[in-house]
Amino acid sequence: MKITQEEVVDRQTVLNIELEDDDLESYLDMGYRKVAPRLSIPGFRKGKAPRRIVERFVGRENLLNEVIDTMLPEITGRAIDEQSIEAAGMPSIELEDLDPITVKATVPLKPEISLGNYTEIRIEEEQTIVSEEDIQQRLEQIQHGMASWEPVERSVRMGDLVTVQATGSDDGKNFMDEKDAVMFLDEDSDRPFPGFAQHLVDMAQDESKDFTLVIPDDFSDENLAGKEVAFSVTVGEIKERILPELDDEFAKGVGDGYDSFEALKAEIESDANTAAESNATQKYNEAVMKAFLNGVSIEVAPVMVDHEVDHLEGERTRVLSQINVRLDDYLRSMGKSEDEMRDELRAEAEGRIKRTFAMSKLAEEEGIEVTEEDVEERVKEILANNTQDTEGLPVQPEFTDEMRESVDRLLRSEKTLERLVAVAKGEPRSKSESESESSGAAPDKQDEVAAENTEESDTEKHEGE
Repeated sequence: MKITQEEVVDRQTVLNIELEDDDLESYLDMGYRKVAPRLSIPGFRKGKAPRRIVERFVGRENLLNEVIDTMLPEITGRAIDEQSIEAAGMPSIELEDLDPITVKATVPLKPEISLGNYTEIRIEEEQTIVSEEDIQQRLEQIQHGMASWEPVERSVRMGDLVTVQATGSDDGKNFMDEKDAVMFLDEDSDRPFPGFAQHLVDMAQDESKDFTLVIPDDFSDENLAGKEVAFSVTVGEIKERILPELDDEFAKGVGDGYDSFEALKAEIESDANTAAESNATQKYNEAVMKAFLNGVSIEVAPVMVDHEVDHLEGERTRVLSQINVRLDDYLRSMGKSEDEMRDELRAEAEGRIKRTFAMSKLAEEEGIEVTEEDVEERVKEILANNTQDTEGLPVQPEFTDEMRESVDRLLRSEKTLERLVAVAKGEPRSKSESESESSGAAPDKQDEVAAENTEESDTEKHEGE
């Protein structure tokens, strides 16, 4: 195998690889084993012809084509190892020529990154306040959910539940014919059509009415959008929502039941405070991360960004397929081309890569460590939350080495964010952290281990996704 390496430009290098006959022998054998069982060659039993006969029969190129998807990555991997290149992700591989087989591999290198003055980040925390109005609003939501509907002998009001007979026509052709349709009248609702509910207000039971509506231009049904259409309605039963009193009896009917209304209110307040604190923590962490990344400068290999864009496009395609929508149909509905979508995804891809490598570098700078005990504890938590199958029977899921490595990376990311947040709050390093730094492994060894862990995490991030 002949390898020439070009200069590093934009944090990527190009390998030009020319394969010799000895490099191809194992792949020709592999191709032969795949092709031979499918061939019927005169003078030989099916699948029993020797390789030289099969190679002459189908051609050397066709044997290699059978294993090209395996051969090119393996050959490129060997070339990367021989050149002692520390790749930071999947290379881009192109087959340049077939005689001799020549491969061009663009290999991404670890980004050049500067964290900036992250130790000077300071962000004040906002106070979380849950007002009496917030608690009352939650109580009213529960109250409305437990309401009953009772028939009334009066005209229709907003908020009622009304049974109607309704027809709709466009130029004499019916597009709607509802019998005993039950409609909840909401001021903000546009169902079944914008403005329809308002025409029912003040109508009495058994009263009939004809009216017209101009359907908005942006209405979902293109056949009706922008048109003036006619409706005929007759009101049937009218029901009013009856709200229960907010008292001890009401509290007993909520969930598993509460001893008193005050006990229910106290739990709602506690839950609201917990939710508010969680929301505030999330917002604070996002603000800290944004400030941190704003100070980071990074140079990334274009091929690494391209791979991440491919990954994001694949993610979007998978999500759409789950709702039976094809990507090209989605793009058509959005009025975009695939190139326009990829341009939009590129910014997200660059942001993901920047965050991943910035956090890895920060973990290295701060000496963030994850112990086996940390991993085991998190694994036990995960297993405890996944110990029942679909029928509620206990199971013991298998936790693979790959899953443990994923847990390790997750914990490292969490600990790194915790340290960054502590910096932003102006909190000093703990005594144990300082002692760990001064009494740990020798600096060179610490850097070596941190770099090794960072490289593994980054490679998996961009190869495994």
